Amino acid sequence: MSKADGRNDAVGGYDQAAYQFHVSSVLYALGDLPGSIKAMQQSNRVRPAHERQGRVHSNGLLASRQWELGHVDAACATWERFLDDYTALSTSRGDEHFDTLKGHVATRKSRSVRQLGERVREVARQKAAA
Repeated sequence: MSKADGRNDAVGGYDQAAYQFHVSSVLYALGDLPGSIKAMQQSNRVRPAHERQGRVHSNGLLASRQWELGHVDAACATWERFLDDYTALSTSRGDEHFDTLKGHVATRKSRSVRQLGERVREVARQKAAA
């Protein structure tokens, strides 16, 4: 379809980032957690750099799913990318993901989680002061 309508980045006018995001959501709903993670990673790879708010939401979901699968170090790396964007935005979805993140760093004490926890506390201070 993307070749038929002359757009290589979209399927019938539907961009690949959104498509992969929705594939990820369906796979997650069907119980395919690894497939859901892979599709969300693909969505993030093709998401335009200026789509910060979308990236905050997708990284929040991705990190939560990585955590759920037990890939804590990968989740911490994704949460770091989430925080890179979240600090510059004001978004209720981002706030919901941030609350999830705070719960995650409270439940484990590995080195990567402790380091992430330090950054979470700093971001929380910055957000409270804003």
